[in-house]
Amino acid sequence: MFFTLRAGQSAEIKSGVGKSGQAAIWITGEIVPGDSDKFLLAVKQANDAGKYVANVRLDSPGGNLLEGAKIADSIRFGKMSTNVGRTAVCASACFLMFAAGSAKNVSYGAQVGVHGASNENGEETVASGAATVSMAKMAKELGVPPAIIGRMVVTAPSDMVWLSPQDLQSMGTTMMGRPSQTDSPPVANLQQTSPTAPMSLAPSGANAAASRSSNNDVPTWGELLNKAIEKSASQNNGKPLFSRSCQPEHKVCITGLTYVDNKGKIAFLKTEEDMKGKIIAREACTLNEFNDVRTCVNWDNGTMHRDMKDSAGGWSKIADE
Repeated sequence: MFFTLRAGQSAEIKSGVGKSGQAAIWITGEIVPGDSDKFLLAVKQANDAGKYVANVRLDSPGGNLLEGAKIADSIRFGKMSTNVGRTAVCASACFLMFAAGSAKNVSYGAQVGVHGASNENGEETVASGAATVSMAKMAKELGVPPAIIGRMVVTAPSDMVWLSPQDLQSMGTTMMGRPSQTDSPPVANLQQTSPTAPMSLAPSGANAAASRSSNNDVPTWGELLNKAIEKSASQNNGKPLFSRSCQPEHKVCITGLTYVDNKGKIAFLKTEEDMKGKIIAREACTLNEFNDVRTCVNWDNGTMHRDMKDSAGGWSKIADE
């Protein structure tokens, strides 16, 4: 998702009239500067022709955050419903437009996804971090549940969390049609046979990232995060247990998501950011039964380490594996 101006072909925005006699607007392609004006022009032209714009149909991978936010405001102000068709994608900035609908409809087979913001070069910066916060605030105003906002905030711009039908229904979405029996099965539960799950989901060694990209049995970070959020929310009255702390002496901030695995042990996922808001490490960890030793795997390179808690509550690395 881009929050600054960038060159690119604008989205195709066109209007039409349905059987009900009411107008619909289709938004297809990447959102770029100027598209919010094109959207308002399409609405005005429909209104001038005596037609009420009742529905906005979305098929966009996202794009410029500011333009997406402006279109979302217009959708909300006009009390228009939003629709993502069976073969359509609505991700990143498009998600705000979708969430702004007075009624929201998604067909089984469609993909709706969220992640954090980046600059025009796809980089995470202080400004992009602020843009992600602004996006999260707007999502909250649009009634998006905290669990989905949490995914948005902690997911890197280079990754994507695709929302499940249950996620979409939690924000009042009506699912249309029937789910396909040939769709890919859901990602396996975080808890595996290994006593150090979820670390067992990540291959070890220098080729970990390559192994994940070529092995369909290993979930992406976004998929792992998605399952952890669901588990944490189910254990905390519907609200996933997020935490954030900064360490000025190391110039880093850490965001964590905690849950209890199927064996009753505390597990958590954490992302570490530098002072510019760039993610520099992502880890999945589990605690031992006494909660004083944790085993963690670096999700990006597959290396593992064990830490031990001292009497003051601080953690120190005791071994690399």
